Amino acid sequence: MVQLSNPQDLCPGFNDTRRSDTEILKEITEELSAIKILGFKLRGIIWLHRITDNRMTGSDIRNLDIFKKLVGEGAFSNVVLATTMWGKVTDMSEAVARDRELREEFWSDMSAKGSTTTRFDGSEASAQGIVSQLLGRKAVVLKVQEELVHQNFSLNQTLAGAFLEPRVETEEADFRRRLEELEYLLKFERDNNARLKAKRSQKRNSEALKQRMADKEILNSKPGKEIESKLEAWKQRGHTKALQSIQALAAVCSITFGIVGFVLGGHF
Repeated sequence: MVQLSNPQDLCPGFNDTRRSDTEILKEITEELSAIKILGFKLRGIIWLHRITDNRMTGSDIRNLDIFKKLVGEGAFSNVVLATTMWGKVTDMSEAVARDRELREEFWSDMSAKGSTTTRFDGSEASAQGIVSQLLGRKAVVLKVQEELVHQNFSLNQTLAGAFLEPRVETEEADFRRRLEELEYLLKFERDNNARLKAKRSQKRNSEALKQRMADKEILNSKPGKEIESKLEAWKQRGHTKALQSIQALAAVCSITFGIVGFVLGGHF
């Protein structure tokens, strides 16, 4: 395994206020495509969930759904679902109840198909124990890797992309409607404060609309094909250092919409 000094500087995470979920999904799928194209054996995926979180929010559930679609049911047996931050628990009975809820309600479908659930206590020994479980498992190809690299799908043809696309389209329509309302309001509003407020809202909604339009373009892209072309171009130019940097990125990746870690062995 290759160890990075700070893998989170290199890896994307959902719920990022600076970027849309679609932009982050594109980055995740580019990395997963690179892992597959470069020939790394993917042994497993680790999903980390803070036990200190009081409940599963709507965004938590959505992110877990995206994770399942990225992985695919066929690879669930290579997933470890781990709760973290047990050392910061103030009420153990509540934490145990939350842990039970995760296992019985939110993770049960994955467990039924072979995923392992465990507690991570933050120690090196605990981390090594989880990783060692996965390193002994058979290599697996994730659903999204199959879709993008083998089937040459566009992002919106993948299960994960198709899950996000309706939300992007709905939000685009909402922002367009809101901009029409604001334009109508500004035609007749004479109060300066109200006009200033409307113009600020108009600017925010206009920027949001542009982002959703950009998201639609991203969803029509083909990350697998794009990464394959970039790697081939770098190879032809003799840029071995560039390829090595991508290999380092592929070797250890912690994606913080959970967090998810990828555990890899060597080449095929």
